[in-house]
Amino acid sequence: MNWLKVLVGLSAIIVAGCAAYFSVTGLGVLFAGATTSVIVMASSLELAKLVAATYLKQKWNEIGGFNKWYLTISVGVLMLITSAGIFGYLSNAFQAQSLQLQQVDREVEVHQTIIDQNTAQITQLSTQISEFNSNQGKIIDGGIVNSRLLRSLDARDKEISKINDKISILQEENAAETEKINEIKITNLDLEKEVGGFRFVAEAFGIELKNVVKFFIFLIVIVFDPLAVALIIAFNGLIETPKQKRKKILAEMMENDQKLGLYEVYGDNLVDEPTVNEDIVENSSNEESKIPNLKWEEYMHPEFPWDNRKMWINNPKAVNYWLNTKKGSVRELVQFRNEEENIKTY
Repeated sequence: MNWLKVLVGLSAIIVAGCAAYFSVTGLGVLFAGATTSVIVMASSLELAKLVAATYLKQKWNEIGGFNKWYLTISVGVLMLITSAGIFGYLSNAFQAQSLQLQQVDREVEVHQTIIDQNTAQITQLSTQISEFNSNQGKIIDGGIVNSRLLRSLDARDKEISKINDKISILQEENAAETEKINEIKITNLDLEKEVGGFRFVAEAFGIELKNVVKFFIFLIVIVFDPLAVALIIAFNGLIETPKQKRKKILAEMMENDQKLGLYEVYGDNLVDEPTVNEDIVENSSNEESKIPNLKWEEYMHPEFPWDNRKMWINNPKAVNYWLNTKKGSVRELVQFRNEEENIKTY
């Protein structure tokens, strides 16, 4: 599945590259006093982390104890450093946005404070009018009407008129302040859109906006760099050559069956290939006269006679094809070779 190798490899490069960029940039922001030096150092560590992960995957069974575990721990620590850099980058990005949002909120708050103060004064003035009207009604209901009462009522009417004028002025001020608030929100509409989703979640769950953003940043950090390293390891597993796979299978079988003496390994070959003695195989059957020199296309044919093992048992390429496509095992191959050797010896 070459397409799977391409997809995994491409995903690994993209995710690892993005993680490295965000981490290096974030660390540069965190250590703003030596930004260039930190970027160079972080970049080298990011490359070393990926190389170390690849090396551990390819040579895990060959690396010594101390070096193996030191590299493993180093990769883990570098993943934490990368995650910290990503967290710093995303936090700084939100902080810059948050400062703009706080500035807008402060401007809105100034106008909203004026509106609240005016509203409170309007409430007080309205209460005074209600008291004047109530007292006026009680006086009139007393039934004693004279010039003094009339002057008092006239003074109260003038006072109520002044209060109504003040209320009208305050209401006009509130309308003007509300218009200013709307202008501010319209001017910063793009900023409101950027944080609108987070603000909605914060209001829905009754949580502060910064805590919601922090939670999402943590989720991104948890999966970002670990996913990059995991994809690098997966890609290395997919590009293992058939020879490496056979060696790995053979090593596992030797570890389990070494005491039984089932087979031996000579160099890079899977089993000890017996030599072909063409003088011995001349007998009553012409089919066994000679092992043919197979071509690659012959044993790839769908109707190739795999049951006739002598046709392919001593052809390394045919053996590899049989192991990879016919789901054969090394144990069966050894058994076939032993049977052929016994027939020839007999």
